[in-house]
Amino acid sequence: MSNFLDANEHFLEKPIIIFGTGRSGTTVISDIIFHHEDLAWHSNYQELLPKSAAVNYLRRVFDNSLWHITGMNTQNNKSLINKGFFRPIERYDFWEAVTGPRIDFSRNFLIDERATEEERINMRTHFAKMVKYQKRKRLAFKITGPARMEYLTSVFPDAVFIQIMRDPVATVRSWLEVQWSGQITNQLWWTGAYTDKELEKAKELSTDQALFAAFQYRKLMETTAYEIKKLNAKVYTANYEDFVKQPKQFIADMMQHINLKPSKFIDDFMEKISVQNRNNRAAASAKTALSDETKAKIMEIVNS
Repeated sequence: MSNFLDANEHFLEKPIIIFGTGRSGTTVISDIIFHHEDLAWHSNYQELLPKSAAVNYLRRVFDNSLWHITGMNTQNNKSLINKGFFRPIERYDFWEAVTGPRIDFSRNFLIDERATEEERINMRTHFAKMVKYQKRKRLAFKITGPARMEYLTSVFPDAVFIQIMRDPVATVRSWLEVQWSGQITNQLWWTGAYTDKELEKAKELSTDQALFAAFQYRKLMETTAYEIKKLNAKVYTANYEDFVKQPKQFIADMMQHINLKPSKFIDDFMEKISVQNRNNRAAASAKTALSDETKAKIMEIVNS
């Protein structure tokens, strides 16, 4: 173990890992939690320089009250000014750099996969530097897609996992509407967990984008349940639908569970944002409007 890591292990105690399928509410919820003054997270600048831990010093430059309200709002990513702020972001060049060449962190379910000792030390050293250089006390990050829970617990054995779940039909429709929808609808985006029988089923469903997406949603749920059971993991599961009903209470309950003290920064940010139930909005186009028959088929696939 490196001398740096020996002296800075305390920065990695009980890291917070927020995960979900994607389009499940992880971004808006993590945006709020990441306003907490104790938390460090990887940023848009870390994505530009994925192998550099020193880039995390930049957070100290941006750290002021205005930045907490505007610069950290990743929902406002159309603003050119906002894009220049040091802000949390989920991209995978960083993960590929920090995990090393053996692991396909972006595209693999990583079922039954654990970090090697070299990978573990490299990752823990980098993340300890991230927390220290950002001048914070605790690590937090969010990922989407597979939970990758066994791999992550082999690196962070005392990690605090938060799973964000959303209605399957609403999630599938949202997948169809986003810019990266082609990744989901034209191929099995994540690999390493499908049986031959499942691959045949996927081929059968591939002519219907909604059902093909639902099939992948089901696999994400299945593999997450498998990892939770295998590891006997304690996971705080929260629903997007509960968040939009009572956002302040939802966040307060989550903070209590993960042992975060009340934060004026979080309170102020929540006063500035509008939380809406996006499940109830109209479809973006006729192509993504789901018939009652398709909704029923989605639920049949998810529950199979």
